[in-house]
Amino acid sequence: MRTSPLATAIQRHLDSCSPAGIALLDLDIVEDVAELTLAFTPEALDQVLRNQLRITGAPSDWDCPKASMEAGTPTWAYALDLAYLFNEHYFGHLLLERHEAALGEILTAHGHEGTPVVFRPPYTPGCLVLNLRRLKAEHLRAAGLAAPQARAA
Repeated sequence: MRTSPLATAIQRHLDSCSPAGIALLDLDIVEDVAELTLAFTPEALDQVLRNQLRITGAPSDWDCPKASMEAGTPTWAYALDLAYLFNEHYFGHLLLERHEAALGEILTAHGHEGTPVVFRPPYTPGCLVLNLRRLKAEHLRAAGLAAPQARAA
């Protein structure tokens, strides 16, 4: 994303708020609407995913080292649910409600008075599966369930 004074002001606002760990990935003013793509920072996403796994439980194939994580699997379904939760509920409603007034003030200060704000969803099951794959590998190693590594000759 190109950095502009408006984008910098929005990121500063996000950095000053709780919860921390939200990054502005993209900002466009399209037909007098401010379209923001927000996402968790990598560290925050890692923590959120760990918390989700702990609180809601892991997918049914979580303890199987050979289980695929492709579309149609329990882990993919888990990632699909998380993408919906993050995109629609967290970023689409909760964060928008918390920050809409402040973002409106920032937009006004940068010459975009009265510009409505919408958040574009950043998460897909595919991108979340990449993070879940790493967390699953950690889980399997810690539980002693990882497939044995082939030894070099």
